[in-house]
Amino acid sequence: MTTPDDAAHRYIHTRGIRLHALVQGPVDAPLVLLIHGFAGGHFDWRELMAEFRDATPPVRVAAVDLRGYGRSDKTPRGYDLTTAASDMSGAVRALGHTDALVVGHGEGGLIAWTMAAHEPRRVRGIVTLASAHPLVLARSVLLHPVSQWPRVRASLYAQLPRLPERALRKNGSAAVATSFRRQVAPGFRGTQGCEEHEELRREAMQIDKVAHLSCEYRRWTLRSRFRPEGGDFNRTFPARTDAPAVCVDGSMDPAYSRRIARRSAARGADGSSTELLYGVGHFPHIEDPPAVAAVIRAAGQHR
Repeated sequence: MTTPDDAAHRYIHTRGIRLHALVQGPVDAPLVLLIHGFAGGHFDWRELMAEFRDATPPVRVAAVDLRGYGRSDKTPRGYDLTTAASDMSGAVRALGHTDALVVGHGEGGLIAWTMAAHEPRRVRGIVTLASAHPLVLARSVLLHPVSQWPRVRASLYAQLPRLPERALRKNGSAAVATSFRRQVAPGFRGTQGCEEHEELRREAMQIDKVAHLSCEYRRWTLRSRFRPEGGDFNRTFPARTDAPAVCVDGSMDPAYSRRIARRSAARGADGSSTELLYGVGHFPHIEDPPAVAAVIRAAGQHR
């Protein structure tokens, strides 16, 4: 899989660390910040970025490797949502922009909501993909654990010492490819695009320290619920954010919940909404880039 023609790899310095990003589009165009989820990276967004090539009006798109992933720094600490949101807000500034439309997949969606809560001036809107508002998700997992078993199982497994990391790296990270294949829609499995992304995710997980640090995000998400920092984190969220939100889900995502999507959108500003893409699984931006690009364009018009 090649890099989009006009995209360039860049290093961004923020909060004393260096983050890697794939950046496309003119500097003076509105910024769309793309944040990947678990086991992902900047490569998750290549097909979507291609949808914005030569866009009219022009758009600047930046796909960032989170701290601990890809070519970004691998620090011993800093894998909580507050720090991740601060990293991404710093990336917006480092790229020369005052704000961005923030698009987050999975755990990246949690970071987008946290950015909107903590640094609202940096966020003009958010689009979440197969994700949820952090407090809505935590409440749903607590009250309806069976319906959210895919998420609960992943978080519980990540709490084990060392075993998750070993499993993620075993046999060339075969488990990562299998997990991706199981979560996409059946019609996408076996396609060239599916196979390419399976290989990209395997390669990314084999990078030194990524298996451990990717698990650290999930460990914090659960462990913070039982520590004072969890209560402190909850109190940082307003009842509704200043930024409008579009919560996008795939109809064939095993973790999809209409209730969670609607309650998450209700946490956004006026004009927030939900979008359900039919025949799509857990990775809408990979499985159906044109549909996701259309949502982003519509969201960008409500500045």
